[in-house]
Amino acid sequence: MNAMSFFFFGLMLIPFVLFLIWLVRQDKNKNYIGLVVLAIAIIIAAYVAINVDLKFMSPQ
Repeated sequence: MNAMSFFFFGLMLIPFVLFLIWLVRQDKNKNYIGLVVLAIAIIIAAYVAINVDLKFMSPQ
């Protein structure tokens, strides 16, 4: 990954994910389905971002 990818992961994605987790955990009913959906969405987004980055960074 290049420097901009690390910049995105470090300064934008991680605080956003932490904020979303905090927001979901504020639910008084302790509904953990939201956390499971959030985790799946994060995994899919990271997989897509890494694959797209590898596709554009590979020599043609």
